[in-house]
Amino acid sequence: MAEYRVVPIGAADTHDLRLRVLRAGTPSSDVEWPGDGLDTTMHLGVVDHTNTIVAISTWLAMPSPDIAEAGATGMQLRGMATDPSPATRGAGVGALLLRAGIDSARELGANHVWANARTAVLGFYTRAGFEIVSDEFISEATDLPHYRILLHPL
Repeated sequence: MAEYRVVPIGAADTHDLRLRVLRAGTPSSDVEWPGDGLDTTMHLGVVDHTNTIVAISTWLAMPSPDIAEAGATGMQLRGMATDPSPATRGAGVGALLLRAGIDSARELGANHVWANARTAVLGFYTRAGFEIVSDEFISEATDLPHYRILLHPL
C-alpha cells in the first residue's frame, strides 16, 4: 500500500467519484449533500503516487439512530467510493480508507460508526467488523437496496 495514502480533502473533491460511482445508474445526479460543509464533517481521500484521488469518504458527526445510550458520540460514514478502474479495484484502497476513517473517528471522540450500506457491498463492511442493524430498505436517492450497519464500540 506504499503507493497509496489517505489525506484530508474538501467536499468538492468528493464530487467526481460521487457522480461516477455512487450516482451511476441511479435517478439522482446530486453530489452536494446536507452536512458536507459543516465544521464537524470530515472528508477523506486516498491518493495514488500521482496525487490523483482514487477513493473518497465523508464522515459526519452524528450518532446512530440505533444507539440509545446517553452521550453516544457517533460518526456516520457516507459516500464511500473507489475509482472503478482495474488498477484501483481490489488493491485494498477501500480497506485503507475505511480503517483511516474509523481511526480518525475514534481520535475525535466517537464511540461508534454507522452507515447506510448498499446491499451489493455489504460483505466489505461486515468483514471489517460492522454488524447489520436494520432490515433491507430502498434508498430514495439511489433507488438501490441498503442496510444500516454499525461498528460499536470503537
